[in-house]
Amino acid sequence: MTSDEIKVALKRMDELRAYGVRLLLDNGTTVLAHEWHDDDIKDGLLRVIVRGRHAMIAISRIILIEAVPPP
Repeated sequence: MTSDEIKVALKRMDELRAYGVRLLLDNGTTVLAHEWHDDDIKDGLLRVIVRGRHAMIAISRIILIEAVPPP
């Protein structure tokens, strides 16, 4: 995905009031993030928070973004 596609997808997640986002990466890893910040997208990174830990994910590795509905 491109940085513009990711920005649009994350904006849509905010509009849907998604509980979290599920990111599918190109190596088959799935990341379930409850918070995300698009501050670093211009640098090619997406900052997410997973179980209280911060992670930086290269946007070039992201294949799919899904909304996670509230429990």
